[in-house]
Amino acid sequence: MLATGVLFTSAMVGMIVCSLNVSVAQVPLPSLPTHLPSIPKPTLPKFSLGFGGGSESEPAISDQPITIKSRIAQQWDEEGATVMILRQDCRIEQGNEIYEADKAVIWHSQRQQKKRTEDRVVMYLEGHVQVIRPDGNRPHPKLVVELKTLNGAFFNGEAPLVGQPATHDPLYAQAAEQVQPIQPNVVRHVQHTVSEISEPAEMQMMPVMQGPSFAVPGTPTFGPRRHVTVVPRNFEMPYEIRSWVSEQSLPAELITTIKRGVNIVIEGVPVNMGGVQQLGTIDLSADRAVIWTDPEHIRDLGGGADLDPNTPFQVYLEGNIVVRQGDTRLYATHAFYDIRDERGLLYNVDLRTFIPEYEGDVRVRATRVRQLNRDSYHAQDAWITGSQFGKPGYRLDATDIFLERRPGNPYPWTVDPNDPDDLSSLWVTSLNNRFLLGDVPIFYTPVVSAPAEDPQIPLRDLQFGQDRIFGTQIRTEWNLEALFGLNLPPNTDASLLLDYLSDRGPAIGGKANYEGVTEIIGIPTMYDGIADTYYIYDEGTDNLGLMRRNLPVPDNNRGRAMWRNRLRFPSNIWVKSEIGYISDRNFLEQYFEQEWDQGKDNETLLEVGQQIDNLTISGLARKRLNDFSNQTDWLREDLTILSEPLFGDLLTWSSHSSVGYGRIEPAQPPFNPAVDTFTPLPYYTNSDGLVAMTRHELVLPLDFGPLNVDPYLMGEAAHWGDAINGDDLSRLYGTAGVRASILFWKPMPWVQSRMFGLNGLAHKMVFDADYSISDATQDHTLIPQYNEFDDNAQERFRERFLTLEFGGVLPPTFEERMYAIRSGAGQSVTSPYHELVDDLHVLRLGWRHRLQTKVGPPDRLRIKDWMTLDLDVSYFPDPNRDNFGEDFGLFSTRYAWYVGERTTLLANSMVDFFDVGQNIWNVGVLSQRSMRGSVYLGFRQVEGGPIESQIVTASYSYAMSPKWVSSLGTAYDVAEGQDRGQSIVISRIGGDFIIHLGANYDRSKDNAGIAISIEPRLGHLRTSQTQLSSLLGIP
Repeated sequence: MLATGVLFTSAMVGMIVCSLNVSVAQVPLPSLPTHLPSIPKPTLPKFSLGFGGGSESEPAISDQPITIKSRIAQQWDEEGATVMILRQDCRIEQGNEIYEADKAVIWHSQRQQKKRTEDRVVMYLEGHVQVIRPDGNRPHPKLVVELKTLNGAFFNGEAPLVGQPATHDPLYAQAAEQVQPIQPNVVRHVQHTVSEISEPAEMQMMPVMQGPSFAVPGTPTFGPRRHVTVVPRNFEMPYEIRSWVSEQSLPAELITTIKRGVNIVIEGVPVNMGGVQQLGTIDLSADRAVIWTDPEHIRDLGGGADLDPNTPFQVYLEGNIVVRQGDTRLYATHAFYDIRDERGLLYNVDLRTFIPEYEGDVRVRATRVRQLNRDSYHAQDAWITGSQFGKPGYRLDATDIFLERRPGNPYPWTVDPNDPDDLSSLWVTSLNNRFLLGDVPIFYTPVVSAPAEDPQIPLRDLQFGQDRIFGTQIRTEWNLEALFGLNLPPNTDASLLLDYLSDRGPAIGGKANYEGVTEIIGIPTMYDGIADTYYIYDEGTDNLGLMRRNLPVPDNNRGRAMWRNRLRFPSNIWVKSEIGYISDRNFLEQYFEQEWDQGKDNETLLEVGQQIDNLTISGLARKRLNDFSNQTDWLREDLTILSEPLFGDLLTWSSHSSVGYGRIEPAQPPFNPAVDTFTPLPYYTNSDGLVAMTRHELVLPLDFGPLNVDPYLMGEAAHWGDAINGDDLSRLYGTAGVRASILFWKPMPWVQSRMFGLNGLAHKMVFDADYSISDATQDHTLIPQYNEFDDNAQERFRERFLTLEFGGVLPPTFEERMYAIRSGAGQSVTSPYHELVDDLHVLRLGWRHRLQTKVGPPDRLRIKDWMTLDLDVSYFPDPNRDNFGEDFGLFSTRYAWYVGERTTLLANSMVDFFDVGQNIWNVGVLSQRSMRGSVYLGFRQVEGGPIESQIVTASYSYAMSPKWVSSLGTAYDVAEGQDRGQSIVISRIGGDFIIHLGANYDRSKDNAGIAISIEPRLGHLRTSQTQLSSLLGIP
């Protein structure tokens, strides 16, 4: 009971956004009397019904298989037959007839019938028996049924306990007495015999041949035995124990009463943990106890006893009850538990358990908790919280909480055929839920229903804020499944967004993600995807930064819709589909700025592909929906082959070919270009037509010890049906070159320093070079850019930059396609933008350094980088054509010095040596003190043409005390002498809540804002502040 209670608790934990506390009344129960009389049990009348060979009672043999299910089963072999005792939700099906009962005993035998195997199943059914046929249902108190089939009998329930005969079980004894050779009064059916037990008769069991076994995957080979130990709660104060056998019940019972403190330890109790049946230990202690058990198997409980799975054992506990199992502790005032049948009842329950998913303790209080079976619980007047205080600051209150196993899957296409646990799942349903902060309710929902392993909460996020762009903000995120009682497919998460922005308007949206395994036309398929929608009735203006602080919106109705899905089939076949719609050019940058700056572009496409070893073939269909973005509509096929050996590995061949129809859709200007500056990019023209290319590379790998030399030849033939001038264009392009690299290293084990954390030192250097001569028959300026090489955020900046900084005419030194050609962006055989090549003569040189040392305990030393330095430069033999008159260019450095485990010095740069070339570099120091804090100080310079920026940035996070944490970030432009912005957050870490108070200022947008956030504290769940999470030790 307790182990499943842990899962029950874990499921309820997810419902905490802000939780509740109400006083739980202690339910008084009568005190335990000195002598408890035995409760007489009703004796069942003896019935008799047999199976015989008369023509009137012999059932017909069916072609329909027999399927048997139950939650609890025990199986053994008996004189040529397989016997099963079934309990809880017994269900036997054959064809269109179904038999249901609370308990059943099955005899299964086989014999050869005309070269086919005949399966014979004789069943004794008892307790709420129902016979379900197409013409209606009929209840019975008890039934004996005989079924025959030529297509097998199968058991599809929980894995049974095998090998322990239960002939002493009262249910078996009752069934064995009834199942005798068939009498003439058996009811005859077309395919089977069903008889209701009506009158006693004398009979003997019919002999059977060697018995078959039911097909049960993963069936254990033994049944668990339980051991019970009864000892005093306090060894300094012996308990008072009294036992006697009561003959007033049938069968007789051994009754034991214990006073003055008792501790009962039960070992070998089956529990269901994560869908796997395991054996556990339960420790029960109380002031007083009464135990009922079988006197034939247990004579005395004073020194403990062994129980087989069918031995009755019932315990009533009273006074200061403590139940322990693993990391779980349960307290109650009164409790009753039936170990054999796994039923129980507890009053005034306080359960504390450690939930691994939340890395913290969780408390559950309830007036009453009833266990109906292994996977079925009902808690009344319950609340749950992560607070450890007597009166928690937040809690979830519910009048009723149910935990049950739901058989079957409402989404059969999501079932993994190789995972039988997919066929059922534990489910939590709670009624009349209130979320409270202190004693103040903040939310109510009548029903919350969710899988136990993936608990859902109606209110996921609540934010309040105030700034100059959106005004007063109330942003909420709701769990769709919990809010509307939906039953979404497994591994599917969906949220509803409801926002109000006082300066903009109301908004609604949704987001979802999903993944799983299914079958499509009988093919096993893995799928995953995300979706995001948002709509706002916007009555304000956009503020996107300096010179764009008051942009009118084109329409009050604004929003976006995005969906990305991927299907993966066997043989490395995949299908990708995307839909990306945005209402206008500035919506995403205004409302989802991080996605705009860093995320993938919104596209609408369908791609199908397959990878076979080193060969990949794919087809793409893409259509632009957003007319303010530069994008190409495509119908295209691609074929790529990588490193195919030729002539016995003498050469390697790689190729990339594609053919398709492309139509460039240039970005349309904004409706108000006077305030929203726009200049079209010259290489996105209104061009459409055939685009075909094939590119091949041959490499001759040569190995001279530490020196690797790879001469190579690459050639390309390409054709465009519509070039920039409107005519078709063909181009041949070729490259000849050689790549080489050599490694040097020197160990210096004598270098030792505690100050710098050195335990020996090794210096490794790699020199690499790539010399190539390339020639193209057409200039790249004649070719439209069918394949985009930058994302929309960069292109939007260029559309403004061209006019604002250069008056509409871009100098060649800043032409982005020429920069890509000089850098070799389109030179690779697999480059996605093959347009970006031209005549080029270049030698690229690299020099890479690693200083490494050993750290860790002496028996587990590991190698780590102590200092790294990478240097790259390009030499252009024809500088006037290729590098604006300078022999050297594209000089870059990357440096890091890991001074210790906590401090790192960082520096990098990128420089061109011609006039107004780029001069970008930054340097910084990062110091991290794990649970104490971190600090960063850096300086960055960006210089090129009219742009000059020198920014000093600093940030820190610091745990000022166990209860207070602060973080600060600031930026200042030294070149312009201007402040660029600040942000500060102060967090108060309480026992129940983490309260954040934050403020920020953005000079570019002239925006200042404040925000307050309150988060319930539950274990080590990650907070919204990632720096704070680090200081709290949250991964």
